[in-house]
Amino acid sequence: MNYYDFLNNVKEGVAKLADKKDSITINHIIKNNGRELDGIVIMEEGSKVAPTIYVNNYYKDYVNGCSIETICDEIYNTHIENKSNIDINTEFFEDYRNIKDNIIYKVINYDKNQKLLADVPHRKVLDLAVVYYFIIEHWDNISASAMVHNEHLAVWKITEEDLYLAAVDNTPELLECVIKPMSSLLNEFARECQGNAEDNCINVFNRDYEMYVMTNKTRINGASCIFYDGVLEHFADSIDSDVYILPSSVHEVILLPKSKGFDKEILKKMVREVNIEGVSADEVLSNNIYEYVKKDEEIIMHV
Repeated sequence: MNYYDFLNNVKEGVAKLADKKDSITINHIIKNNGRELDGIVIMEEGSKVAPTIYVNNYYKDYVNGCSIETICDEIYNTHIENKSNIDINTEFFEDYRNIKDNIIYKVINYDKNQKLLADVPHRKVLDLAVVYYFIIEHWDNISASAMVHNEHLAVWKITEEDLYLAAVDNTPELLECVIKPMSSLLNEFARECQGNAEDNCINVFNRDYEMYVMTNKTRINGASCIFYDGVLEHFADSIDSDVYILPSSVHEVILLPKSKGFDKEILKKMVREVNIEGVSADEVLSNNIYEYVKKDEEIIMHV
């Protein structure tokens, strides 16, 4: 049985387990860097939201001998276990005034996401695309969020420019930038592994360290911090140098003082090798490196 026949059989099998009034759909979902997934949604009568259960890995189980019946049972049970965790007033999110202060942005690769970008408002910056999300729920350092699609603009009667202005204000406040020396992070990791609670805080702009990691406080989609107003300017001033920016993933970037004499070509080669060997395909940001130029107060790209 090929994959598409498998999807249809799963849909039919889940429909037999669900209430006859439930709506069963297979949604094709485009993720970052062209990754495409299929999710089954069991929408119960009277509901407007339901969990999406991805089925791609289930096909691997089927190929390895798992029966369609067992897979359908697991999918339906997953739906039952998770449907009560979704408690969203969809009408609330239909009014832009209710969520304007929760609009945020992240950056993704422009060329690798053409299919996704065709369906979402965005703007191109360097070789990246700025795309928008809105936070649905927020607790501690964890957020549940949803991507803004073109259809949202029509419902909200706003433009991409409106989204951009809101996100520029909100993102640095809701997802505060964090810059730490690489050695500080390694020390933190070592202490966690050893269970050592000893405090070993290091000044974020300590000049004894040549490599710094920039991300946000959640360490999720933190590469967007490079566009926070004044952050790179302040960092470059503190180390009195232009700054190389290495896109290690969509979640973080590495900052290197240009004055330390790093070889640009070696840095580009290193980024590309890491993207191939050390970063999952859907978390790659770019194969190019960037530079913050102090005197011009701008980011340029080195291809």
